[in-house]
Amino acid sequence: MSASYIDELHEKFNTDIKYKAEDVPLECIPPAKEIEATLHGVMKLNGLVIRSLEEIAGRGANAVTFRAGKKFGHEVAKYFQKRDDIEDALHELSDLLQGQYTFEVWKPSDSDTFIIEENGEKFIYLVFHDCIVRQTLRRNGQEQAGPLCQTLCGYVVGAIEEITGSRVKLEIMHTGPNSCLKKLILK
Repeated sequence: MSASYIDELHEKFNTDIKYKAEDVPLECIPPAKEIEATLHGVMKLNGLVIRSLEEIAGRGANAVTFRAGKKFGHEVAKYFQKRDDIEDALHELSDLLQGQYTFEVWKPSDSDTFIIEENGEKFIYLVFHDCIVRQTLRRNGQEQAGPLCQTLCGYVVGAIEEITGSRVKLEIMHTGPNSCLKKLILK
């Protein structure tokens, strides 16, 4: 992210509010251990909902969850700063999703740019590291690349389309226990 972008944000959100160390609570309420139990409960519930959706809708479950994620991505990104540059949009999205999904733009070692042109197609590789979806699936013993992953794919597509005004497509290239590789196709 460029320094001008950060300066722009500081100017836009600058306030005269000053926080003192004594204003910061020493303990979280509720305690972190209680929140962790709630999080794991929600993860289990999400896994069961997805498993039930797969049983009912079969292969159509991917389309349903992708569509839901895309709508959510469009709704959330309405509040993001609009950008023409896809790389800036990806950096902004990554920064705002910190803690839920961590991804980075990646390029092969033989490429000079993140935007790759191959066979008449323009795309960018994204590596997703910390991902609550992957952790939910692992916790529930479910495979990756199914409906819950499609929710995340839809979310990213919807958000990028809302931020840039351009259409994109996101394909899962590889899934793994520590990271996933996805291909963001620019249209």
